[in-house]
Amino acid sequence: MRTLCTLLMAFAILVPSMYAQGTGVITGKVTDAISNEKLNGLNVLLVGRTKVVTTRKDGSFIIESVPVGSQTVKIWGLGWLPQERTLQVVALDTVELTIRLDPTNRNMGEITVYAASRKGEKLTDAPAAVDVVTPMAIEQATVHGQTAKTLEHFAGIDVVQSGTNDFNVNARGFNNSINRRMLVLIDGRDPSTPLINLVEWNSLQTVLDDVSSIEAVHGPGSALYGPNAYNGVVNIRSNAPRDVLGTRVTLSAGEWETYRASLRHAGAIGDLSYKLTLGASSAYNYSLQPRNQDATKPNNGLEYPGLSYDVTDTARGYSRTLSDAAKHPFSVVGTLRLDYDLTPMSKLVAEGGYSASGNEMYVNQTGRLIVQHVEKPYARLAYQSERLNVQGLWQRRNTPDKQIVYNALAASLETSDVDGVDAQYNNVIADANFRYIVGFQGEYQDVNSPLYNDTIGNYSKTGAPIVEGVGLTNPTHMIGRFMGGYVQGEWKPVYNFTVVGAVRVDGSNLFETQISPKLGLVFEPIKNQSFRLTYNRSFLRPSYTDLNRKSPAGAPANLSNISRIVDSVTSQLVGKPVTANLVFGASTSQWNLGNQTLTPETAQSFEFGYKGSIDAKLFLTANVYFNQRANLISAPLGGITPDVYAPVKSNTGDAATDRIADSVMFAEVRKVKAGGVAVDPSRLAYYNGVSSLVIAPTNIAIVNEIGTELSATYFLTNELSINTNYAYIDVKVQDNDVPTAKILPNTSRHRINAGIQYLKAGEYDGGIELRYVDGFKWIAGLFEGNVPSYAVVNLNLGYYITKDLRASVNVFNLLDREHYEIFGGTILRRQVVGTVSYTF
Repeated sequence: MRTLCTLLMAFAILVPSMYAQGTGVITGKVTDAISNEKLNGLNVLLVGRTKVVTTRKDGSFIIESVPVGSQTVKIWGLGWLPQERTLQVVALDTVELTIRLDPTNRNMGEITVYAASRKGEKLTDAPAAVDVVTPMAIEQATVHGQTAKTLEHFAGIDVVQSGTNDFNVNARGFNNSINRRMLVLIDGRDPSTPLINLVEWNSLQTVLDDVSSIEAVHGPGSALYGPNAYNGVVNIRSNAPRDVLGTRVTLSAGEWETYRASLRHAGAIGDLSYKLTLGASSAYNYSLQPRNQDATKPNNGLEYPGLSYDVTDTARGYSRTLSDAAKHPFSVVGTLRLDYDLTPMSKLVAEGGYSASGNEMYVNQTGRLIVQHVEKPYARLAYQSERLNVQGLWQRRNTPDKQIVYNALAASLETSDVDGVDAQYNNVIADANFRYIVGFQGEYQDVNSPLYNDTIGNYSKTGAPIVEGVGLTNPTHMIGRFMGGYVQGEWKPVYNFTVVGAVRVDGSNLFETQISPKLGLVFEPIKNQSFRLTYNRSFLRPSYTDLNRKSPAGAPANLSNISRIVDSVTSQLVGKPVTANLVFGASTSQWNLGNQTLTPETAQSFEFGYKGSIDAKLFLTANVYFNQRANLISAPLGGITPDVYAPVKSNTGDAATDRIADSVMFAEVRKVKAGGVAVDPSRLAYYNGVSSLVIAPTNIAIVNEIGTELSATYFLTNELSINTNYAYIDVKVQDNDVPTAKILPNTSRHRINAGIQYLKAGEYDGGIELRYVDGFKWIAGLFEGNVPSYAVVNLNLGYYITKDLRASVNVFNLLDREHYEIFGGTILRRQVVGTVSYTF
């Protein structure tokens, strides 16, 4: 036993010393590139290792027992531009590094972006208009916790809010109350709802505290991303475990009963690293009000004129009522990620997560929709390397409780599964200065929106519930198969000129084959100042509800007297007895139906852009673009789909008499009210052989759109900067076969942002932003009206009590200017939220 202990002691002493004989040491100092200040508390990692060291108060660090040969050191920290240094390590020798870091906000042209080309490149090299949310801006945004709001101060990006958590994010016009024209990705996953493509920003299956980067690409992106990258792409990436080793706890509280908490813990054991995130939030949706007709209140009970009332039918004895529980949205989320390092340049990633949220009220085309409870689990498995990246994923959306439309007798359930694979290979032909990317994406969607029995109202005159079959689509079970392949080439004939070309082919059982090309020229005559010319084509596929919707569009109408009146009045007008042969019932159904003849919306875009950094103080961007959109998918309207739903017409046997009878029919139907709302005679159509009142969408119009986006950031000092931007858009309808379908861009012609930011990295920071939106008209389905001009001032302040403990506050709408940002949305007020985060 004694001998064994002696041998073990000798082994413990000799092995490290023997190992050290074949290793070296790396030491270094990290300073501010502009002020030469020594930087404390930054992260330093030898690539391939698990342990992160931090810089001392004098900016120094040391890494021992480094294997000989070529090694890479990575240095990063909040508020600073990351840097990697490759060096040669010699046995028993010390390599000294001097590292000068630029503040992230300062050297903006050097920021690396990924979304524009599906690869890393400098911001000034990207062949597209790209905005980046910096790490410091993400840290400041963790106070309010709203991912969508991080994008609202970028030129040309429209972020409109209704209530606590209902956001619509869009670029360059044609926003909507449920916007599908901007593709959102989180680590390569599309989190939108399969059924209607709604992005539920409060249930993104991640917490903002764990987001490492957010990029917004303006303009068409279908050449690389396929369907629905119609107006652009929002690319969100979460932290890898090795980048955030340790634990972070965040607690937030604020006005309107706002509470939020999150936990992230990451660790490593050899080549395996892991990360666990948990989050929960709740709030009081203070701005959510019932919309019931009440002559004793301003605007007859509405927040502002022109809104639709919540559905009411006093004759049948029911109405939608807004409960107190519906005003308290909640969300919980949890994720677990495992990374296994195969080599210093490749790894396997396995991740799973789950989110549950509820009581979220959304503005949609038929009114207001409340999602009472939704569950969203997901899993993904990925192989990542320098050349090849492959990811498989599964995700589900399940609503245990019905989703209720407040402005119509409609509700729905959804249980949908999505399985997908995404593979990409990239390489370089060095002799030809040519880089290429080849990729494939496949997705299988199993979408279910079952019928069920529901209590339509919250009370009945008889005291018994009113039970009817409720659904959203017909058929209730739908399958979507999608496949897309793409190739992109990047050629540098000379060092400062790049030609980028790409093409993608997409096929599906839901639309005809789409080909999306892309061509870009990037010229950098002076370092960090680039000009570009680009052409792109994109498309937006019809949603399942666009194709297959079957839901009530209003209360049934009593048209039983119409036939008799038409026959009588027409007979008097023509001077002889006639019969129009019209058949109407006492309970004529009103339907919101899909249109299976819809084709994808398309857009072709031509753009000129400039990005430049001047004297490391001034960063400028300018984008001028022309878009031509075709086959826009209209809102559901009456009388615009005669080839699908034949209109109800008189049949007297004489064409001239038929026209007279039809005019009488229209006039008499207008006099009828259903659920307190006048019936629209343009909806008269046959559905399943029965006279009904039908609205449905169709493809309409060719629209030309021109726009400009200008932005500037100027650094008065290393810490103090000012920024401003301006966006302009103008839209002209070139051709519209359906004049009754109004076409509006649903965005302001003039939008201005301005702000001042102060950042002392690792100590304190603050900023104040002004957002001005000129008044504009809005139309989406049943909602049509004006959004008045509004100006909002937002404030954020942060202070590091210690290196690991940060306190911060965010004030939305500092001056408490009541306004609404989307017609049909709620009135927004001031909200103050404070946050404490501790990292250890």
